[in-house]
Amino acid sequence: MSFFNHWWNLPYLIMLGLVAAFFLLQIIGLIGDAGDHDVDHDHDVDAGGGDADADADADADHGGGGHAGMSEVLAFFGIGRVPFMVVWVTLFLFTGFVGLFTNRVVYANRGGLGAGAFLLVLLGALLIGLVAVRLFARLAAKLVDVGGKGSTSKHELAGKQGVVASATLDTSFGEVRVHDGTSEQIVHARLGKGEAVLSRGARVVLIEYDAEKGYFWVTVSPEVGDTAVGTGS
Repeated sequence: MSFFNHWWNLPYLIMLGLVAAFFLLQIIGLIGDAGDHDVDHDHDVDAGGGDADADADADADHGGGGHAGMSEVLAFFGIGRVPFMVVWVTLFLFTGFVGLFTNRVVYANRGGLGAGAFLLVLLGALLIGLVAVRLFARLAAKLVDVGGKGSTSKHELAGKQGVVASATLDTSFGEVRVHDGTSEQIVHARLGKGEAVLSRGARVVLIEYDAEKGYFWVTVSPEVGDTAVGTGS
C-alpha cells in the first residue's frame, strides 16, 4: 500500500475510481429501476427530448463548419459513432492500469518519480489509452448500428414524414415523431398560419427547420385524408 500513497499515482487512481464508481452505479440502477424504467423513459422523452435535441442540433448546425477538423479527430476515436461510455471507460481503464504498472516498475528500480518522469509516464499511458480507444471503438462500431455516422442533424430530416406525438399540433405548439433511418426522434413543430389544427396520430411532412427557434415548419401529409380537429389561428 505504500506504493499507492504517492502523488504521482493520483491521476491513475482517480481514473480507475471513476470507472469503478460508474459500474457500481450501473449495478445499483439495474436493481433499483427494473420495474419503473420503461414508464420513466417514455415520460422523459416526451417531456424534454424535443428541447434537448433542438438545442444540441441548433448548436451543431451553427458551428459545424468551423469545427470540421475537430469533428474528424473525434470521429477517429469513435466519438459520435459509438456510445460515449465505450470511449471514456476504455481510455480511463487502459491509461489507469498502464500508468500504475509503469510507475510500479520505475518505483522498484529508482525508488520514485520526479516531475519529468511523471509527465513522460502520463503521456505514454494516455497514448496507449487512445490506441485502445481506437481499437475498441472500431469493434463497438461493428456491433452497434450507427450507419457510419452520428445522430442525424435536424436539417437532414426536412422532407421526411412524421406522426403528431403531442395531443394537438397547431401554429404555436406541437411535437412530431419522425424516423431518421436508424432511430426515432421527437422534434418540435409548428403549422403554417391558416392550417387546420391536427390531432395526435396525424401524418405530416417536415418542410423546413428553423434553427433559430428550434422547430420545424410542417404540413399535413398529402397521402392521408383530413385529420384536422379545428382551424389554426
